[in-house]
Amino acid sequence: MRALVLSGLLVTLVAGRMVSQRLPPPLFPSARTHDLPGAAIRARVASEPNIGSPLLAAAGLGLLGWGVGAVAGHAIQGDCFEEYCGLEGIFYGGAAGGGMGLAVGAHLGNRRRGSFPLDVLTSGAVWGVGYALMSSFANDGDGAGVVLTAIMLPPTQLVATVLVERATGRSRAGRLQAP
Repeated sequence: MRALVLSGLLVTLVAGRMVSQRLPPPLFPSARTHDLPGAAIRARVASEPNIGSPLLAAAGLGLLGWGVGAVAGHAIQGDCFEEYCGLEGIFYGGAAGGGMGLAVGAHLGNRRRGSFPLDVLTSGAVWGVGYALMSSFANDGDGAGVVLTAIMLPPTQLVATVLVERATGRSRAGRLQAP
C-alpha cells in the first residue's frame, strides 16, 4: 500500500511538473519572447551630449591644465640668467598642460565616446601650427601677426579638439549599432 501511494505521488509530481512548464502562447507575440521573421530588437544607445558639455569641460580643464603646466614649466626651468628664460618655461609648460587639459576635458565632456589619443594629437597639432605661425611672424618682425595668432590659437585649439572628439564619438557609436 505504501509503495502504491509513493508511486502515485511520484507520478503526480512528474506530471504536474511537465504540465506546469507549458505556458500558454501570448496573445500578442513580441520580438523579445518569440522569433519573428524580420523582427529585430533595436539597440539602446544613450543620446549624445550637446556641444556645450564638451566645450565647457574642455575650456575649464584647459585653463586648469595651462595653470598647472605653467607652474611646472617654471619650476622645471630652474635658474637661468637670460632676460626671458623664466617666461620660456611658463610658456612651454602652459602650452603642454593646456593642450592636455583641452583633450581630457573634451573627452570627458563627451562622455568618453571618442578617441582620447586622437584628441591629444589634434590639440598638439593645432598648437604646433600656431606656434610655427607665431615664429614665422616673429622672424619677419610682424608684431601684429604674433598677437593675432596668440589670440586666435586657444579658441581654435579648443574648437578643433572638441569637434574631433565628437566626430570620433559619432563614428564609434555608428560602428556599435551596425549589425
